[in-house]
Amino acid sequence: MAKERLKELDIIRAIAFIFVVDQHILGGYSYIKELPKDQYLILKMFYIVAKPAVPIFLTISAISLFYVYYDNFNAKKYYIKRAKYILIPYIIWSAINMYKLGNRDGFNDFIWQVLSGNGGFHLWYMGMILRLYICFPIILYIGKRIYNSNKVLRIIVFISTFPAYYMLSKYQYVISQNAGKFIFNNPTELQQKFVNVSSIFWILYFILGIYIALNYKTFKNIIMKFKWVVIAAYLPLLVYTYMNEIEAVKFIRSVYILFTIVTILVVYIIAIYLANFKSLYNKFKFIGDYSFAGYMAHIIVLNWFANNLQFYFGIKNHLILGVLVWILTSITTPIIMSFLNCFPYSQYVIGAKNNIIKDINNKKRIQNTDKKIIGYNL
Repeated sequence: MAKERLKELDIIRAIAFIFVVDQHILGGYSYIKELPKDQYLILKMFYIVAKPAVPIFLTISAISLFYVYYDNFNAKKYYIKRAKYILIPYIIWSAINMYKLGNRDGFNDFIWQVLSGNGGFHLWYMGMILRLYICFPIILYIGKRIYNSNKVLRIIVFISTFPAYYMLSKYQYVISQNAGKFIFNNPTELQQKFVNVSSIFWILYFILGIYIALNYKTFKNIIMKFKWVVIAAYLPLLVYTYMNEIEAVKFIRSVYILFTIVTILVVYIIAIYLANFKSLYNKFKFIGDYSFAGYMAHIIVLNWFANNLQFYFGIKNHLILGVLVWILTSITTPIIMSFLNCFPYSQYVIGAKNNIIKDINNKKRIQNTDKKIIGYNL
């Protein structure tokens, strides 16, 4: 029996993709030297709001994996699906990004480019999350054992995750540098980057997703019951993180981690609300369906819009230019991916089932439903 679709996750996936595009254009422009003060301050706010995009992706990845596979896991099918819909598209897009973004020398050590997520500056995320996908059966086993243990142990494990992650985050550079020397003795730049993008440095948000998935109904009820408390907590955390970004206050790691977690919860609340509106849901779902390929392709699309808008329209205001590129890239990239998904074997590029195959399957389902109705009426 198919599980109920968690519509809110479709929306969260779309929001996370939109946040990623925000970071890479508006966030990028915010670091331009001699930027007018007003543009600088507004661009930084856009950047800070979207900064938790990767933790959001990790959290919903964990929720989706545990929700789908907790009761029905087949290792062979799991790995075939990950190879077909994630690994192969990632390898292809690594090559495309290397070619389009001027890293053509990287083809000389292409395997390390892929392993370290260096095909494009944004592909580090893929180099990181692939390791979580590979280790997922072990994570699933451990998660089940802890979940089926007594309540006290579950609480202890969950609470201890936060101080452990805090220490990992605080000493990330020291840990990664020493690990690189230990594993490779004298690591190359790519080998060190392979260590630097280890999923262990982001594991808190994946674990958060696991706990949400294992207690989903309870979590949803509690969050929606206290939604205004969550939103009220978000606002001062946003102000602090913004002030820190513009170097007006000192960085406090624990507060920043809390800001990231609360942002995830706020995005979840917004997604629950938006899921009630069919038209909005369908639009966000469309973006979410192609967010994986869109993530890997968006820098190419973003650069095209930025260069052409500047060249043909002479837009010099980085705030206006950034917002236009952000909107156009967020909308256009999924549309391009949807178009590509109509071609044979597109699943190996897009990472989603081919549109033609989906249409055939939908027609079969409708025909089977009609036959059942006719048979019942007879």
